[in-house]
Amino acid sequence: MDSQTIKLAGDDANGVVGHAMLTPDAPIPEIQDFTKRFIARYNVTPDHNAIQGYMAVWIVKAATEKMGKPDAEHLAETLHGMTIKPADQPGILMETTILPSGDVDRASFMVKVENGHGVVVKILPKLGS
Repeated sequence: MDSQTIKLAGDDANGVVGHAMLTPDAPIPEIQDFTKRFIARYNVTPDHNAIQGYMAVWIVKAATEKMGKPDAEHLAETLHGMTIKPADQPGILMETTILPSGDVDRASFMVKVENGHGVVVKILPKLGS
């Protein structure tokens, strides 16, 4: 649930619980730092798309470094099965695995709307890796 959805729903959103792959409300220091920097620069809270887009660049960077050079033909092949950690690529924000199928696997969040804001009530573990 992004902040725009919560804003549009108004008080009716309070109490709603939902699953979020990424959220600026995550209690993860790297995501909290990204959110603060994003708000300072754009004067709006990032949604999951902004976080995912930011991380996508770092995912491509990690694969490119692993290949040793830019190589569009082998990028997906290199990514499949790869796990990228914030310690290795600080912009990744949270440990991310690209499964052999190409799906992204990382922790996710159960979020409850309280007083018009998303609150992470549980961090769910990665599913397949």
